[in-house]
Amino acid sequence: MKRLILPLLLAACVHGDGPAPGWQRLVQSRIVPSPQSIKVTGDGFYALRTGCAVEVVTPVAAAEVRALVNRDFARCWKAEPSLTIKEAASTIIADGYRLKVTSDLCRIEASDLGGIGNALKTVRQIGESERGVLKSLQVNVPCVEVEDFPVLPFRGMHFCLLPEYPAGRLERDIRLAAYYKFNYAVIESWGVLRLDRHPEYSWDEYHITADEMRRLVKVGKELGITLIPQINLLGHASASRHGSGKHVLLDQHPEYASLFEPDGWTWCISNPATRKYLEEMVEETYEVFDKPPFFHVGCDEAYSLGKCQVCSRDIGSYFSEHLLHFQKFLSERGCRMMMWHDMLLDGSDPRWKGYTACGSKTVKSTEVMKSLPKDVLVCVWEYGYPQGEDGSAPKWDSTIYFKDEGFDVLVCPWLNVPGIKAQAKLAGKEKFFGLLETTWHLSSLTSRMEILFALTSCYAWYPEHPLMGVESSAMVNLHIRQVNQDLGAKSYHQFGSAAYQIPLHQSQ
Repeated sequence: MKRLILPLLLAACVHGDGPAPGWQRLVQSRIVPSPQSIKVTGDGFYALRTGCAVEVVTPVAAAEVRALVNRDFARCWKAEPSLTIKEAASTIIADGYRLKVTSDLCRIEASDLGGIGNALKTVRQIGESERGVLKSLQVNVPCVEVEDFPVLPFRGMHFCLLPEYPAGRLERDIRLAAYYKFNYAVIESWGVLRLDRHPEYSWDEYHITADEMRRLVKVGKELGITLIPQINLLGHASASRHGSGKHVLLDQHPEYASLFEPDGWTWCISNPATRKYLEEMVEETYEVFDKPPFFHVGCDEAYSLGKCQVCSRDIGSYFSEHLLHFQKFLSERGCRMMMWHDMLLDGSDPRWKGYTACGSKTVKSTEVMKSLPKDVLVCVWEYGYPQGEDGSAPKWDSTIYFKDEGFDVLVCPWLNVPGIKAQAKLAGKEKFFGLLETTWHLSSLTSRMEILFALTSCYAWYPEHPLMGVESSAMVNLHIRQVNQDLGAKSYHQFGSAAYQIPLHQSQ
């Protein structure tokens, strides 16, 4: 009885005839990404527990809705709701939702499963444990009305699967990205995914199986995020950081040296055996990821492209043929090729000063770009905030260039906050395909994750929103704790945002 009285007293004290000053801001600050519209109605609290009333209005088949809602309630609140599903058409765009929470009902309206799932993520974020008890047995949700939908259709994160990652790191990142309403995640294996056809292209001591990746793909689908594979088909062929000097294949199997340019950094694309080898890896990876709609082929920073005795004769033709071959290879399977932009820009062209351009006249970058079919999704990575010589804001000329050439474009920032904000706003204004936030080897520590995950999700969802981010990094820590609980973290190294509180060498 005491457990039921306390929330009612809290509601009377906090709300009275309406929300207390600051309560609206506090509730809103819990939601990542920030919603388009939210109003705290002041009608008390809704208790998330077995038997609580949930109504979903949607054209989606009832069986699919029931499976999603029951699964999320069991995972998030260990409860089974009293669910009513009303089949009705909806004008809400994909992944959007309307949410109304009163003291006795949680009502969701959405046009698809993505919107229903996003509404439930918002419910989880604004909830808090009951007050005044030693051990909480239920979560209370403020009474709110939320109307929310994304501006960018593609909201993605790029994750590297590194040998040094502790167990569960990639799954944690996938779960947190989904929690923040990203709908795509590109997974680039740095010699960690072991394929059946070419197991040698992975580290013996550090790898995960194809079956484990299939499990992660399934987890992503249940959470509303589609996993996209990446295999580097040009540069970065070592599947290792350049500064480490490691090479996933040649360090262990030097007999494969003919597949690469002499330094090992770039694939030798004049060699028919290289194409066959890469085809087999792409095809198997495509199947492991359950035939995704996109496949990222990398193709950036191929500094040693055309350096062997054969490739150097006509590297421009080999380069064009290589890209066209894999575009067709993927297109025949109903999959769009994604690639980085920088090898398609001539670095000597003054138009790209301040913007990333790694191509050249030697490799015929401009001609190769113009030969590509327009269904190639160009990922323009710009990690800084390149101001003009007079201090003016960046014009993002390279990004606009690819749009003007007829390509769908993804802006791809990194850790620079002004750059993230400006590129997201550009994507919204110019109606680009979306945003792909890169993380590389830095998807740990709360301070970085607050930028890479939380802040970026706000801009990707609603670039023009005046209130961005969360109340504090402690809220990000709460969300990390929740997803760690979802994946069943058990060890010290799995908890929190980093494996260690201080670098190992400082603890000795």
